[in-house]
Amino acid sequence: MARLLWVWFNTAMAERPAAPPPLVTVLAILLYIGGGLVVVYALVGLGSSAGAVTSMLPVWGQALYGSLYVGLARALQVGLRWAWLVTMALCWVGLAVAVLYVFARGPQAAVAQGIWPAVYLVLLTRSSVRAWFAANLPPTEERPAGE
Repeated sequence: MARLLWVWFNTAMAERPAAPPPLVTVLAILLYIGGGLVVVYALVGLGSSAGAVTSMLPVWGQALYGSLYVGLARALQVGLRWAWLVTMALCWVGLAVAVLYVFARGPQAAVAQGIWPAVYLVLLTRSSVRAWFAANLPPTEERPAGE
């Protein structure tokens, strides 16, 4: 198990420059803060009623949800492509929930629900961020002409 964690932690760093682009660091910090706050609120017993997902979860589920975001932040920081794809998918889901909030709770609640997914999408789609995660793609095989 320790070997698997070591490989997961160090794989991306061996194949990339030493430091991620600044926007990747900003993304990771935002996820660390958000996930950490969800965990702290859950452990203190306050719970979180701010998000659409966290408000539906029990306290232990909120702690697990916050831990997921902390793990996702680390995966983004080391440059794992799956983390970029998962984060993109979660942002689109968040925006879809915000659209539903327009009809269910009004435009003010929709803006509050959709602001963070929109910020993340803007950061995730910058060229430096896309290039950082594209470096992890497997090389494409060149085929001879005529195949």
